[in-house]
Amino acid sequence: MPLVQIQHVAGAFTREQQTALIGDITDAFVRVSGEGIRNNVLITVSEVASGLWATGGVPLTIEDIERRRAAKKAAQP
Repeated sequence: MPLVQIQHVAGAFTREQQTALIGDITDAFVRVSGEGIRNNVLITVSEVASGLWATGGVPLTIEDIERRRAAKKAAQP
């Protein structure tokens, strides 16, 4: 039985987005292994408080994520 653990900065994804991820990941396992695995795919979603997620020793905040998203959106044609 596969266990998938998703962790992200709190507030980075809406409840609807989290639910969509759960469905999409479950569907991916079903595509690979068949419908019989669906009820055995375990997925947890954990939110880490803003500033308690770090890369290279640099904390990541929800504000950082929002700035990155805005910059990416502005760069799109």
